[in-house]
Amino acid sequence: MPSSIQSKITIIGAGTVGVTCAYSLVLKGTAQEIVLINRDPKKTEGEASDLQHAVPLGQPVKVKAGDYKDAADSAVVIFAAGVPSGDKGESRLELLEKNAAVLRECLERLKAEQFNGVLLIASNPVDVLTYIAQQDSGLPHSQVIGSGTVIDTNRLRTLLGEELGIEARSVHGYIIGEHGDSSVAVWSGAQVAGMPLARYPGSEALPPREELLKRVRQAGPEVLELKGNTCYAIASCIERICEAILRNEQSVLTISTRLNGEYGLDEVCLSTPCVLGEKGVIKVLELPLDETEAKDLKKSAQVLRNAFQETASK
Repeated sequence: MPSSIQSKITIIGAGTVGVTCAYSLVLKGTAQEIVLINRDPKKTEGEASDLQHAVPLGQPVKVKAGDYKDAADSAVVIFAAGVPSGDKGESRLELLEKNAAVLRECLERLKAEQFNGVLLIASNPVDVLTYIAQQDSGLPHSQVIGSGTVIDTNRLRTLLGEELGIEARSVHGYIIGEHGDSSVAVWSGAQVAGMPLARYPGSEALPPREELLKRVRQAGPEVLELKGNTCYAIASCIERICEAILRNEQSVLTISTRLNGEYGLDEVCLSTPCVLGEKGVIKVLELPLDETEAKDLKKSAQVLRNAFQETASK
């Protein structure tokens, strides 16, 4: 088990996503200490107290409201601040501009406290914000990651499991690229019970792949429209990423990281399977893609580059 210092997690942002992440971490007993940072001290104190009151029914953990000094010796800092998706009907670019400004402000304060753990970006647009954080944080690129398509990959597995009538954990397949409208499903590598998806009994009755991918892409926006936010699924994904880091598991998860020649791409952050350990990304894995998948991934990368460049030029 990690030491008490190394099992400390700080969450920047005590909105719906940040607090739900904290609750997921409490329930699983992932960390020994969880710190909430937010601009509203009163709300932060209330959320921390409410979470602490749940601790006796779970694993021992200390939850408190804190500040950036608390982040200094954290193993992981989760950035969950900013404007949530869909707020006031704002465009993707408007969301990026506002959240990039919040992120840069937080990065300056983390740098001032000499934070040297893993920075995990949960706010959207996650891939571009991860790229900005890698540029501005002063941390090694391997220690700055985004939640990426962990959630999209799980949505794909859930959808295929439902269609095939099997438990989702028996389905293996990845969504890579942008966490967004240009995401790519790696159908060529999808498997059930070790056999290619196309050979699994009943797979011939699956809806067209384009329809399945569209349903994966729309899952988040649909939940957002129905209830005003998405929180439980992403919180579970964030908890799983933190668990892999704190336990130095060397697990493979589709987090967002900078590519350095993989898939013929560089100078962009997007999701691909990565081996995760106590200092973030140990290894970036390059999946074998068919011609269509490779072409679509390059398009996805260009969407992300364009978004960053458009923001950087303002």
